[in-house]
Amino acid sequence: MSRTLMRPLKLSFTRPAKFFQPRPLRPLRALRRWLAVAACVLGASAVQAQTIANTGGLSFGSFVAGSGGTIAVATNGGRSKTGGVMLVAQGGSSTAAQFIVSGTANATYVITLPSDATVALSDGNGHSMAVNSFVSYPSATGTLSGAGTQILSVGATLTVGNAQAPGSYTGSFPVTVNYN
Repeated sequence: MSRTLMRPLKLSFTRPAKFFQPRPLRPLRALRRWLAVAACVLGASAVQAQTIANTGGLSFGSFVAGSGGTIAVATNGGRSKTGGVMLVAQGGSSTAAQFIVSGTANATYVITLPSDATVALSDGNGHSMAVNSFVSYPSATGTLSGAGTQILSVGATLTVGNAQAPGSYTGSFPVTVNYN
């Protein structure tokens, strides 16, 4: 007969590993953190609101449509034509639109002009002409003077149709300025 000797198991207990136990928040440390955040918020400075005011409209002047084409008005008010359009000196001259941008002295700003195919002139009788290719001076960005102002000039290109109906055409377009 065989005998199996049973040995007692020797168990040893080790201390269980410490798991992360959050420390109680120290009131003084919490107060310092809160004050640091508050100081950041309170340290911000307000700037003068930026404004833009229209002081003169964009005008393509007088013309005869002929077989159609385009009339471009530059930021200095000069105009040029393509195609069969005939420019006429009588009845009205071309001018670039003029705006005064005001705000914080020496601040820079971004200029946003209308996209193509979004602006049209209408005579109120169902006839229209598209205005595209807007340009500005300064171009894309501007810098306000030490007095906090700058003149912004805007030009564009008018598309005149073949035998476009004569008349007085009007419309409007947006110009947006935002601080950099």
